Amino acid sequence: MRRVGATLLLLFWLLVGGSGFPGILDTAEAVSATTTTAQTEQQVSSEVLPPAASQDQTAVPDPAAVVRGKSVILVNMDDGRVIYERNADERRSVASTTKIMTGILALELLPLDKMVKASAKATEAGESEIWLEPGEELSVEDLMKALLVRSANDAAVALAEAASGSLDAFVGAMNARAVELGLTNTRFANPHGLEAKEHYSSARDLAMLARYAMQNEEFRKLVATEKVTIPWPGRPYDRVLESRNSLVGSVQFITGVKTGYTAKAGFCLVGSGARDGVSLVSVILGEDTKDAVNDDTVGLLEYGFAKFRQVSLMEEGVPIAEIDVPYHFGEKIVLKTDRKLVRTVFVADSITKTVAVQERLVLPVREGQVLGRVTFEAGGSVAGEVELVSDRSIDEPTLRVKLRYIWDRMINWLGKAV
Repeated sequence: MRRVGATLLLLFWLLVGGSGFPGILDTAEAVSATTTTAQTEQQVSSEVLPPAASQDQTAVPDPAAVVRGKSVILVNMDDGRVIYERNADERRSVASTTKIMTGILALELLPLDKMVKASAKATEAGESEIWLEPGEELSVEDLMKALLVRSANDAAVALAEAASGSLDAFVGAMNARAVELGLTNTRFANPHGLEAKEHYSSARDLAMLARYAMQNEEFRKLVATEKVTIPWPGRPYDRVLESRNSLVGSVQFITGVKTGYTAKAGFCLVGSGARDGVSLVSVILGEDTKDAVNDDTVGLLEYGFAKFRQVSLMEEGVPIAEIDVPYHFGEKIVLKTDRKLVRTVFVADSITKTVAVQERLVLPVREGQVLGRVTFEAGGSVAGEVELVSDRSIDEPTLRVKLRYIWDRMINWLGKAV
């Protein structure tokens, strides 16, 4: 009787979790935990991976030695990382690169199907134009094509007046948006970029503006268009407009953005390109010839592409961690990655890999249920995440399973005690 009593006392002690030994009441509490508790994750490991291997860059000239612009910058489109710069904050005349702001603001303020009647002021803009006539009506969509493909000054004025009611009001909106975007070295005096007092920007500001504008699908489409046709009311033929950016269509990776030229500004080009998962924005201001600014833009973008690499950070189905299963003595659930992760990273950046798993496993669990994640960081920002999922399903434990678990734990404990 004394032995039976001791056994019953031991069972009760196990049930309540005596002497630091986890009891069934403790385990039951974990099983009935709230969803918030169940989703709490704990970091289980972290490691720093070496930088991505860089290719031989001897064939890619240093832009400092070859790019001839007065102000230059090269930026990662995705995160704004500056890859190269020279005099990037210098305030300069920027000519028709002004139309980046005009275009994105008009797209945000006007529906594409709205019909716009050209005013006399629009038709008098001069220089690069599509020869609008007073009273002529075109859709916003067609005027946007004229603005961003052909760089038409008359289209710029027509859109500005349609968007804000007057030229002055639209210029005010341009400057307000510049402030919102943090363009500290930018001020606009008109929507087209013809020389005017207090009309300037900088290479850095134009890169920031281009990154913002390129988030707009219609803007991206237009600045990457090589040739477009729009109506010419009263004529037996349409207007055929070819892009002022001669790199569009002739260099495979070029995706935009906007050219500009005045005698004071020189040749300017806000360029963009995408290759192997890398998207870049370049700005070159103050070149002497169109060929020079084109060649330097291509070279600058090539230089930038060489600074990035695609890296396979994780494969699908890789076992990463294990979690103990409640009420199943010695059993574990294996957590596997749910997908492959490939990212483009700067070659000089180390990559940090952190594994975090659910702090407590709450039954039932279904195969494929998310129980953790692997996070990769590169260059101080998150490069990507992969979720960790259960490799199998486990049902909610029955009373028999719980009692069997307690018995196994007790036998194991007694064995160690002896």
